[in-house]
Amino acid sequence: MKLYSGLTENAAPYQARIFADIESKLIDLNLAYSACLAQRHGNGSSPYELASIYFPSTIAAFLDRADEARTALHEVVTFARQCGLDNLRGPAGEKVVYAPRDIRLLPPLQNPEKSFVIGFSDHARIEAMPKAELPTGFYKLPRTFVTSGAPIVWPKFSEELDADGCLAIVIGKAGRRIPPERALDYVAGVTLLIDVTARDINRREGLTTNNLLGKNFPSSTSLGPALLLTSSRKDLEALEIDLSLNSVSKQRFTLRHCVFSVEQIIARWSILGIKPGDFFAIGGSMALQAGRLQSPVPLTLGSRVCCSSPAIGELRHQVVSAIGARG
Repeated sequence: MKLYSGLTENAAPYQARIFADIESKLIDLNLAYSACLAQRHGNGSSPYELASIYFPSTIAAFLDRADEARTALHEVVTFARQCGLDNLRGPAGEKVVYAPRDIRLLPPLQNPEKSFVIGFSDHARIEAMPKAELPTGFYKLPRTFVTSGAPIVWPKFSEELDADGCLAIVIGKAGRRIPPERALDYVAGVTLLIDVTARDINRREGLTTNNLLGKNFPSSTSLGPALLLTSSRKDLEALEIDLSLNSVSKQRFTLRHCVFSVEQIIARWSILGIKPGDFFAIGGSMALQAGRLQSPVPLTLGSRVCCSSPAIGELRHQVVSAIGARG
């Protein structure tokens, strides 16, 4: 099941909704569950208020509702299919079913407490197989998040950009100091991420082991388009991630190719404590190809970048100049 965060037409930025992909349509889960509750218990049971408990405005809050929210999701999807999407309306006749093009998609995770990308230093990458026992990483600030369709704005302070296609492992349950054998119990699902780096700035920052400005500027983190709910090892390892530049594939990997496992990453970083909606992304530059790590993909103005996985969707962007761009 894929979940999206988005805005309906004329909705204010704070009026985000959670949508589920059913038969290639986007279903407003809050209103659909309201209709389900109204049919089951009658309008006197405050179906809107009850639905908001399980389907709040953010996916992170939905994940925080844990098993009860998953049960409600199963109920509402079953209800929608039984009703037929053409007949599905809210309790007061509200529109519930949308074509994807009619929803303004947002990054599925808006303000995670921990949003890390796993990575090596440039120095470590010169080796065919870097000697590292711990999955180090760098922070991606939520203010840098965009999703598919937004431009990647070339920052005025940099002359060298590159991109890394990533799979972000999304946390679904709070925990701390999680042993590797229990790590998958804390996974809610996955989404795509493109890590855009101002490499010249990052290289200078690396002299002081700082990876902040070169990794965090407006539109330097593309996230989405959907959260695919799964924690199955088989499903996770089957996901194929591709990063293309101007329609030519430049990176391709699965988790089986990566030098660190999901279990290693969660066990290490859960020392800080993890919460629903946090994520840890691992990219093509952490995946082996012909015995060596793959490289980030250099960008130029006008480049068309696409990160895709058949089960999750696509992140599509064009690189534009900061001249005249807002922010």
